[in-house]
Amino acid sequence: MPERQSSALIETPLVQVYDVVCRAPRSGYGPVELGSTAQIILPRRGVFVVERRGEPHVVDTSAALVVGAEEEYRVSHPGISGDDCTVIVLPLQLLEEVVGGCDGLSGSLRSRDHLAVCFVTRALRDSGADQLEAEEATLLLLAMLPGAFANSGWGDGEHLGRTQRIRVEQVRALLASSPATRWNLQAVARAVHCSPFHLARQFRADSGETIARYLLRLRVSAAVERLANGERDLAALALETGFAHHSHFSARFRSVFGMTPTAARETLTKHRLDDLRTIIAGAARSARS
Repeated sequence: MPERQSSALIETPLVQVYDVVCRAPRSGYGPVELGSTAQIILPRRGVFVVERRGEPHVVDTSAALVVGAEEEYRVSHPGISGDDCTVIVLPLQLLEEVVGGCDGLSGSLRSRDHLAVCFVTRALRDSGADQLEAEEATLLLLAMLPGAFANSGWGDGEHLGRTQRIRVEQVRALLASSPATRWNLQAVARAVHCSPFHLARQFRADSGETIARYLLRLRVSAAVERLANGERDLAALALETGFAHHSHFSARFRSVFGMTPTAARETLTKHRLDDLRTIIAGAARSARS
């Protein structure tokens, strides 16, 4: 059975933010759960699958999920190490203003969005910020999310059939449960009983990106959470997150975030909420490019 621990990072009438850690073995769907309150779930590590209304949704470090109050769903865990998530609870009016709805939504986070989630979580946990500063930082983070939900389902995914969409979700679950594995397209296609040609086309149509780019985002996201926790052995981090060597990791990390892993670690561990504006500005430039 999954073991969940929830720590409150901020609890005010305006917003509540929780650090939720789930330790779960690989497992199929559990019993039906019922959402107690509308919330935004932002994974920082690991992967799980939510089935609602008969459709599976892979929730990994490149995803954002809104679960509505009284919404029924089931959860499975394709990986072996559980997940860490930042969960944000807002008044319904504010939630609708932020993401345009209260349930049934899933979105795709850019890598910079994920960096901001890790940064705010760490800063709220360790900085001792006052209520006003913590609320403002959370709302600045939320200001990045409408773009994430606007991007969900982009590309030609609406033209894919249900079987094809489920196949893409299976690929995401497979890669997210083991991002450090040296995958190749033939092995991935074989795992979901599809030809490499059709799989590559369907994945891009559904997600708007290639399988290789998706895997890169998973790997750098895993590295960000480690850096936020103060990881200093970058050579070991590179190998453990699936990169060939330190310089390969640094080059790919910089291509995604516009900064070196060392610079990212310094930003993430300073615990200064004012630095969030720098991350948001970088995300805006990335979106325009």
